[in-house]
Amino acid sequence: MHIPSHYEIKDQAVICAFMQHHPFALLVCATESFPVINHIPLLYDAEQNCLWGHLAKNNPDLKHLNNSSVTVVFSGEHGYISPDWYQKSGVPTWNYQTVHVQGICQIDASVTTVKKIVDEMSALHQASLGSTWADDYKPAMLSAIEAIKIDIHNIDCQFKLSQDRSAADQQNVIKALQENGQTELAHAMKQTLKL
Repeated sequence: MHIPSHYEIKDQAVICAFMQHHPFALLVCATESFPVINHIPLLYDAEQNCLWGHLAKNNPDLKHLNNSSVTVVFSGEHGYISPDWYQKSGVPTWNYQTVHVQGICQIDASVTTVKKIVDEMSALHQASLGSTWADDYKPAMLSAIEAIKIDIHNIDCQFKLSQDRSAADQQNVIKALQENGQTELAHAMKQTLKL
């Protein structure tokens, strides 16, 4: 990913928080003929510097993923930015947030690992609903999925949020986004630009 220096985020705490806040990611793996892409929620494990997730055992992409180099793309808030919002002339653009993680994917079919990932992921997301999950599923259901672990080798992070515009333009963009209902992108801009 090409990242102009003024859009690059290097603060590991910011990057980790971003991955945890936007866990639904694209898992991309190159093959000899085509890339395989899966959309899955992932858990960031800071202690082991890896990502955890799971896929259905009957997913044909598993044969490409085991012991393979992969890229994971986490996407955040994004939206169209009109040049009408600037004090001086400009061109239309798009503001966005993204993290690319490169690593090696491993498949783990052990029921213990699969259960741990299902339980952790469910507990995390149920908590955001203000409730707990009564895990009363049949244990045999776990045999239908396989865990994946992605050992992280590199992380690139780009928050393109009008850093190249004047303070007045940045404020105008934030105001216009709020007026157009894109409050989360406006909030992301405020946080990143420290406004």
